[in-house]
Amino acid sequence: MKIGQKLLLGIGVTAAVAAAGAYLAADALLDKLQSYKNRNRVKFYVKDNLNGNQHVLDFVDRLNDDDIDHLLQMADKLGDVRDRVSDYSERFQDKASDWRELLSDYMKKKQSDE
Repeated sequence: MKIGQKLLLGIGVTAAVAAAGAYLAADALLDKLQSYKNRNRVKFYVKDNLNGNQHVLDFVDRLNDDDIDHLLQMADKLGDVRDRVSDYSERFQDKASDWRELLSDYMKKKQSDE
């Protein structure tokens, strides 16, 4: 094998290793940024809705990244449930109003027949 070919092979292997390292470093950096973003979402919620309770903020600081992710997943599911419940309650209110009108009309008709 000629020296030029060995040099090209070395440069190619070095480039491949550098690209793989850069990819792994970027992936790790993105994971860290996502964790930081999620933790700040929880802290903002505490500051906004719980009047910045220092005990809760300290508790959030002690949670690991997996716990924060699970907490946010539960919050998203609870938000979905709350939306569904509000949809059902609106339907229930509409049905109750319809029944009230129907009964009121029935009672008026009964009173007018008597």
